[in-house]
Amino acid sequence: MNHYRYWICCVCHVVLFVFATEGVAQTKMPLKYATGFEVAYYKNHKVVTVLKPWFNAERPFTYVLVSKGQKTPKGFDETQRIDIPIERLITTSTTHLPHLELLGVVDHLVGINDIKYVQSSVINKRFEAGQLAEVGHGASVDLEKILSLETDLVLTSAIAETDYNAHPILMQAGVPVVVNADYTEPSLLGRTEWIKFMAVFFNKEKQAEALFEDIAQKYHTYSALVKDVPYAKRPSAFGGSLWRGTWFMAGGKTYAAQLIEDAGGRYLWAEDGSRQSLSLDFEVVFDKAQDADFWITMSNDWHTLSDVENADERYTAFQIFKTGQVFNANARMSARGGNGYWERGLVEPHILLADLVKIFYPNKLSDHSLTYYKKLTR
Repeated sequence: MNHYRYWICCVCHVVLFVFATEGVAQTKMPLKYATGFEVAYYKNHKVVTVLKPWFNAERPFTYVLVSKGQKTPKGFDETQRIDIPIERLITTSTTHLPHLELLGVVDHLVGINDIKYVQSSVINKRFEAGQLAEVGHGASVDLEKILSLETDLVLTSAIAETDYNAHPILMQAGVPVVVNADYTEPSLLGRTEWIKFMAVFFNKEKQAEALFEDIAQKYHTYSALVKDVPYAKRPSAFGGSLWRGTWFMAGGKTYAAQLIEDAGGRYLWAEDGSRQSLSLDFEVVFDKAQDADFWITMSNDWHTLSDVENADERYTAFQIFKTGQVFNANARMSARGGNGYWERGLVEPHILLADLVKIFYPNKLSDHSLTYYKKLTR
């Protein structure tokens, strides 16, 4: 009888241990800057939570990642399941592409949204070789084509206007889909740290951690070069441009604003508390920025000051148009019109920062050549 009781006791301990390891996270992914997602590790699965699927989202999205062939853990029957490591991936945003290249898993990519927006030579070559399909994005995704690709995962993004999103359509069709919300991050390093998010689906976390640590260290090295410049002596800068009569200016809490501040600039809308773009009238911008030292803008079509003037003659009234201190983030463009800033630039924040330090303080980085920005001349 004593042996029987001992055996029962051992079984109970085993059951309790299994329950504990399945029900309680053993560890969580360490994140230094990203605030929009979490990853919890259990004995036989991972749980990924996208805390803010879009700006002002009311609830998080949760995904359970399970090794292929394993049962879905208890309590997750209603949760989107993703089998890992994934072998076939579709992404509907160019911002996800450099993560794949850095992690060495680009050969798993079978579909993209639209090749004309892609700057990467690696991705373009895969498309030209017939290894990639275009599937569209948002609510207009080509569901039939996606189903034919038999993908393990569609990685997409979403906005508050749910009628424009792809994930409800894909989920209804039974397609594994995950929302990547890197664009909601208030800091550029936070956005870059989403490479760890991508790594989770390929079991490449250690590699992603090493890559990110190197990037962050270089970023802080460049930022330290201008840290001691008194704020009053920093050059003033603004950004954005008109689109259909409205000037879209990065809010004071966006990564674009922080990038200028970290480069030793004085962003003219730094006191604004918005984490999104501001919609302003031309007169409002001109009143505050007419005597600014630098205009850091972004337009794929502007290659000279004449292009700027042709877009709207009112631009020529700014002092920077006379001094020529206009810089545009379109130095790396593909033949089809893809802008490298929105791909590799978002995983090379240290290079973006070095570019701006070079622009604001040419003597600080005399050996650095502009990579993503270029000065517009006549």
